[in-house]
Amino acid sequence: MNFRRSAPPAPEQRLLTRAAAALACRIAAGFLAALALLGFCAYRVVLDEQRTQARDQLTEALRYGHPTEATPCVWLFEIDGTTDGTTDRTTVLHPPQIPAGFPLQSAVARAADGAPAAQTHVTVTGTDYDVLTVRHGDTVRQAVFDTWYQQADLDHLVRALVLVGLLGVALATIVGALLGHRSIAPLGDALDRQRRFVADASHELRTPLTRLHTRAQMLLRWHREHPPSDGDSERLTAELTAMVQSAAELNDVVEDLLMSAGMRTDPARCEEFDLATLAAEVIEAERPRLGARVLALTTVGELLTIKGARSPVRRMIATLVDNAVSHTDPTGRIEISVRQGGRGIVELEVTDDGTGFDPVDRERIFERFAQSGSPGPHHFGLGLALAREIVTDHGGTIRAVGRPGAGATFTVRLPATA
Repeated sequence: MNFRRSAPPAPEQRLLTRAAAALACRIAAGFLAALALLGFCAYRVVLDEQRTQARDQLTEALRYGHPTEATPCVWLFEIDGTTDGTTDRTTVLHPPQIPAGFPLQSAVARAADGAPAAQTHVTVTGTDYDVLTVRHGDTVRQAVFDTWYQQADLDHLVRALVLVGLLGVALATIVGALLGHRSIAPLGDALDRQRRFVADASHELRTPLTRLHTRAQMLLRWHREHPPSDGDSERLTAELTAMVQSAAELNDVVEDLLMSAGMRTDPARCEEFDLATLAAEVIEAERPRLGARVLALTTVGELLTIKGARSPVRRMIATLVDNAVSHTDPTGRIEISVRQGGRGIVELEVTDDGTGFDPVDRERIFERFAQSGSPGPHHFGLGLALAREIVTDHGGTIRAVGRPGAGATFTVRLPATA
């Protein structure tokens, strides 16, 4: 039934996949950059707030604190230096427990020499401190603030930002992949329609071109064997008329394919016509390639009129007949029956005594280039898939029955005109 080997994956699909992956990476990179900027801003805000808090703690301790009072994370030193004329005496007041290395003598000496108050950050025995030293007369006061808890808070903030960043990048990658797929999908559909259009055009144009070629060959052979005379003009006229009709059919096919590529329908092309008459036209067009095969048409009833686009329906019937001819022996028999299939239904049936098909493939044969479910290297082609699309577009159904070596029957049911 129009077999064809499987085709390799389309290069366009690989390009689309890479484009979607690149888009996902860009979305993830953009999200990571935004998150990094946000994290840096948060870090700077917290750091500045901690520095302000440390300075407030130091200023409050210098202004209101007493050296002998114990305040968590804050130590106040009061250095009183006096001179009795011969001896310098220095008195240092401080809390009961003080960190090693304090008071900070270098800062005390600068303050004693008249240097303005300045806040410094020092590290002593692995611990960070903020130190503020001021002078009041002969007294130098120095406040020390332990920043260990502030540094711990910053470390927790950094770890939280890193964790959120990793989770955010993973989530951004997933979202980017989904958005990339959805963004690229319309382009993929467009490329798929383009490939299908080329395949449809190749298949649909083959049958009319074959008819034209066959009739041209017959006419040329007959012309060579029988030089034309006055009595042969009628035959020549008939053959040329058939060629013109086939050319017109070819033009209809092109118009239908272009309309299909545009994804639109033209209601103006719908009309009422007799399905039996259309089947007879298809049979007449196929006779040159029948050879010794028998192609019979049977009609039952009178109300066999449907409404639709004549050209696609003709191509659907021609596809079924072409399929039967291709799978029937040179001396085989093909029967076409057009009859009433029930209330409001016109039924067309094409039966042949050819090679048939495995019953497991009765649905698969209507799929584009599907692989057969029975053993064998063949794949189904495009013709029957297009025939089903035409039938479906006209509100009908098509089914197939067959067995290997026992022929096949295709039944099309279409709505009849009221």
